[in-house]
Amino acid sequence: MVREGFVVALPEAADGQPRWMRVVGDAVVQSGEGTNWLSACGLAALPEGCVVMLTPPAALTPLHFIVYPDLAARQGRAAARLAAVSDAIVPAERLFAVDNGNNDPARPHVVASLTRADMVHWLAWCAQHGLDPDLIVPAPLFLPEPETGFTRGMVAGAAVLRGTDMAAPGDMAALLLPADALVRDISDAIVEDAMVAALAAPPINLRSSEFAKQRQRTIDNRALRRMALWTGLILLASLLIALIGIARYRMEAARLDRDSLALAQQVLPQATDLIAAQAEIEARLAVRGAGGSTFSAPLSGLINAMQGAPGVAVTALSRDPDGLLRVTLAAARAQDINIVLVALQSAGFTITATSSQDPGGRTLADITVKA
Repeated sequence: MVREGFVVALPEAADGQPRWMRVVGDAVVQSGEGTNWLSACGLAALPEGCVVMLTPPAALTPLHFIVYPDLAARQGRAAARLAAVSDAIVPAERLFAVDNGNNDPARPHVVASLTRADMVHWLAWCAQHGLDPDLIVPAPLFLPEPETGFTRGMVAGAAVLRGTDMAAPGDMAALLLPADALVRDISDAIVEDAMVAALAAPPINLRSSEFAKQRQRTIDNRALRRMALWTGLILLASLLIALIGIARYRMEAARLDRDSLALAQQVLPQATDLIAAQAEIEARLAVRGAGGSTFSAPLSGLINAMQGAPGVAVTALSRDPDGLLRVTLAAARAQDINIVLVALQSAGFTITATSSQDPGGRTLADITVKA
């Protein structure tokens, strides 16, 4: 069952008026003739989501009942569509055929055929009157399939006939039916119920294949709001996690600063600032020949001095407890080592040097460097 539906049945006569009915739930709430259905329903436009079904005249949508019991259902449907257009008077390339999706090879494949020109004309007429049908269903299919004989009923004011293996407009009954044929008349209420049911489950939908309705993708505002809400919550959670992490790091850093200051106060009881205490301790260590600067400064000076003597290499390096830097330099020529020593002295470092040679003939210099 659909929430709302709208059915338009095209007339058989060229000068006839279409018949329409508006469906809400499973009931027909309004009906009439002509094309002024919106004003008759008191609407400016059909409601969003309304299923629109078009019913063309039975004479223009002949039905074929073709059985292929030896073929798989899918192959049988394809063969039935091909047979329906190949047996017609109109050239096959001008025809369009749709089957009922039957999956039982023992039952007939019901195929509706029509000309492409008629389909184009109907869709153009619908567009002219503000309609874009979701379904196009042949009129005879609104009659129940008889077990034997035939059923006859009125669909949108036109008589329609249906048998177990045929369907046709009612005015052809005299030509198609034997004199003793059993014909059961179907009430308008039954036909109307079948049309309402077809809105949710059409027996055949001619609006398919090359004439299928182009579905427009609509933006679901509720889904967008949910996505925005969840995105905001995720960003907020990420921000809170980052802020909590920053707060923890700051708390831990503050604790380390307090512990470091407490340790520094064991040496400098008057210290109240960690940075000043660190500077004071480094100065005292430097006086004693200890501390980080007593090693880093001579080492930095040595590296700078070696920039002017690419042929000089360091083969050994150590630091004495009193901060004295001991280095062994090696070079092919003694003059290269002298370049390093002169550069160290020029930089203000105090050095000593003792030269020797290794078994390979290179000149070695055991030096000490002190700031």
